[in-house]
Amino acid sequence: MAYKSNDNAVSPVVGVMLMLVVTIIIAAVVSAFSGGLTSGQTKAPQANIKGTFSISEGMTISHAGGDSLATKDIIFTIRDGSTFGPNLESSTAQTLDMTTIKVNTPDRGEGPMRTIDGAFYMTSFNSGDTVTIDPEDCTCNIMQPNVAPTDFEENVGEDNYTYKGNQTASWAYCIRNQDSIGKKFILEVSDTGGHLISKTDVLVTA
Repeated sequence: MAYKSNDNAVSPVVGVMLMLVVTIIIAAVVSAFSGGLTSGQTKAPQANIKGTFSISEGMTISHAGGDSLATKDIIFTIRDGSTFGPNLESSTAQTLDMTTIKVNTPDRGEGPMRTIDGAFYMTSFNSGDTVTIDPEDCTCNIMQPNVAPTDFEENVGEDNYTYKGNQTASWAYCIRNQDSIGKKFILEVSDTGGHLISKTDVLVTA
């Protein structure tokens, strides 16, 4: 008696196996690709940066813990907080000039964080370090030139924080202004790639 071979079930099984193989290959490729992207991204350092601001004493910026920060890779930005008025963070943003930020290192003594020729007096901002900005470098035309009244120099008092001109709207945004005592501004530290490292409120005091 002759037997007939039954191949009806072979094709579906082969098809399912082929689909499984293709799916596994695609998954492996996607996994390898995404893993490569993740490993290629540089993680921004994290640090706790604090600030104080006094009209009479100037500003301090302190590294209160976290990663060490290469000074050539960081940017300090200040912005008026909500106590100065609504929606001012973007319009009052100002990058601090590192040549006005003073450091005092054990090996080199006192000098600017960055010199006028672009060299860095302090190469790394580490936990426990504090840098300062003198009161005369905290005047509105130096620290916040984007919001300072255009006639500031002609109308500022001998104390460098009493304004006698007519551009009172611009003057109200200035941090070193005795009317700003009790208000808060924002100090941000980011890296040169635009990643935020630290953000804190700073109280303006006398």
